[in-house]
Amino acid sequence: MTDTLAARDAQPTSGDKFRDALLVGAAVYLCSIFGILTSPPGDLAAYWPTNAVLLGILIRRGRPPNWLDWISAFAGYLVSDLVMAHSVFKGVLLISTNLPGVIAGYLIFSRMPESYRTLRHPRAMPRFVLGVLGASTAAGTSGIFVHPVLFGGSHAYGFAFWFCTELVSYMGILPVLLTMPDVRRWLKDHRRRADWPSWKHWRLDHFAPLLAFAVSLGLGVHWGGPGAILYAVPAMLWCALTYSLFATAGITLFFCMWTLLSIATGLLQIGASVESPLAVMSLRVGLSLTALAPLTVASVMVARNELLERLQHAASHDFLTHVLNRSGFLTQAEELLASPQLLRRPVAVLMMDIDYFKKVNDTYGHDGGDQVLTTFAAVAQTCLRSGDLLGRLGGEEFAVLLPGCSAPDAQVIAQRICDAFAAHTVTLDDGRQLRNTVSIGACCAPRIENDIAAMLSAADAALYRAKESGRNRVELAS
Repeated sequence: MTDTLAARDAQPTSGDKFRDALLVGAAVYLCSIFGILTSPPGDLAAYWPTNAVLLGILIRRGRPPNWLDWISAFAGYLVSDLVMAHSVFKGVLLISTNLPGVIAGYLIFSRMPESYRTLRHPRAMPRFVLGVLGASTAAGTSGIFVHPVLFGGSHAYGFAFWFCTELVSYMGILPVLLTMPDVRRWLKDHRRRADWPSWKHWRLDHFAPLLAFAVSLGLGVHWGGPGAILYAVPAMLWCALTYSLFATAGITLFFCMWTLLSIATGLLQIGASVESPLAVMSLRVGLSLTALAPLTVASVMVARNELLERLQHAASHDFLTHVLNRSGFLTQAEELLASPQLLRRPVAVLMMDIDYFKKVNDTYGHDGGDQVLTTFAAVAQTCLRSGDLLGRLGGEEFAVLLPGCSAPDAQVIAQRICDAFAAHTVTLDDGRQLRNTVSIGACCAPRIENDIAAMLSAADAALYRAKESGRNRVELAS
């Protein structure tokens, strides 16, 4: 019943659908106005973002579009044409070339796995290109019939023109929309993170790739010539190696829009005529192919970084309890102790050993012992503060590093763990229940002057005193 209610709550209401449809229509209208404003006199838009934006919105929304969405999109297209003094007949014909590409693109991209759709898979770019080609081909097919009616050109030219126009738009805009992070979740996550760097921690080399990109665009305008279009490629590849996939996609989109609009307005002189239709189509295809390079590099880098993170996590964490293993604990503890924020602040270390663990293994088997270990790790984690380190050093032995913690506070935390674990009942897979206890030794230094090995050794000596004094207790190092 709970799952049914949750699923019902997750379904959008009529009000949600109406609001979403209005947003779709508004986005289509604003993007269409922008595209029309880039049109040279008597020609179509130099850059038409509307279809790619609409497709990206429909894909990111996570649910299939309904009839309200399509009606709202149609109205957005038509109203923008009427506002810009186009006839209703021309507006409807243009819409008939815009929507088929969006529909085809949605049918293709909505069937892709999420890792491919968000370009986070090493082989995502070939599928992305196929999706873009499919959407552009659908638009080009519509152009076969519409272009001769509106502009008197041939059927072949109609296909080529609409195909190239949509290709550069989809190639530039879709990656931005598909890789854009959820803003509310992103802000929430980074507000919770104490290590989120302030502007004081940013270094000049963080901005070097972006600065190189801006300089390369400026050199293209200053020197001109056919090669000016390619000046920014090395800088974009540098950006792809340095920044996130979303940032790289945004830089690539800016490059495509800048180049097309700069050439259309005469700001960028490439030394060749781009007034002929074939030259315009060649330019758009060339820009689309150029955009592939940084996007492919960024996509592969994301997959590589995620793989490295998984490998690093596996190497530094215990596979059973999912806390840090011995190597991971010692490494992170040394890094934490060396941080300037903890200089001359007290630090404490706890050594914890589950009591009579060998008897648990002998009585309940190794599966029962494993459940006791995982339960203890979970209970101990709930008793710690944010920023404390918990690790399994081996067997039934665990350690905790408490930065910025005085001796009385360390004893309170240790006793909290001791009491919580003693009060917790472990239910085994076969239904049997058991309780266990833990002995803890604590060592506190008034300021960070001892290394982690020395502190662990002192805490270990206190742990043995706790064992000898009856177990299920906390002892402080002398």
